[in-house]
Amino acid sequence: MTIHQDTPCKEMSIGTILEIFQLIEGLEKRLRQFQGYTLKESRLTSPQYLILGLLSEQDGRPFKDLAEALACTRATITGIVDTLEKKGLVTRNPHPQDRRSMLVRLTDGGKALLQSTPGLEKTFGSCCCNLLSTEESTELVRLLKKLSDTLPF
Repeated sequence: MTIHQDTPCKEMSIGTILEIFQLIEGLEKRLRQFQGYTLKESRLTSPQYLILGLLSEQDGRPFKDLAEALACTRATITGIVDTLEKKGLVTRNPHPQDRRSMLVRLTDGGKALLQSTPGLEKTFGSCCCNLLSTEESTELVRLLKKLSDTLPF
C-alpha cells in the first residue's frame, strides 16, 4: 500500500469524511447480514462459500491462490479448508508439479451444495443489477480498489 503524501490533497470537509466512513461501515454491516441470510440454509460461512465458489470456477487451486483471492493468510485458508474437508465438501491433493504444495478440490458433495445454494452472486447480483448499471458497477469497483490500495493500513 502506498500513501501519496507528496501529492497535493484537495481539502475534504470533516462532514464529508464522516459521511464516507458511516456509509462504508453501514454498507459493511448490511452486506454481512445479507451474507448470513443468504447462506443460512447451507450452514456455510461467507469465507467457506467464497472458497467453494472459487473452486467451482477453477478446481484444484493451491492454498496460496486461495489466500490471495480472499486477501488473508495461508493459515486462515488452512482453517477454512479443514472445516470444509470435515464437512466432505473439499479434498486436498498433492500438486503434480510441486511436492511442497497441496491442491484443494471440490468433492461431489461440494458441487451439489453449491448447486442447491442460491449463492451470493445470484441474490446479490440480482439486487445490484436493479440498482446499478454495468458501468456503475465497474466504476464502484474501481473506486473501492483505489481507496483500498491507497489507505496506509
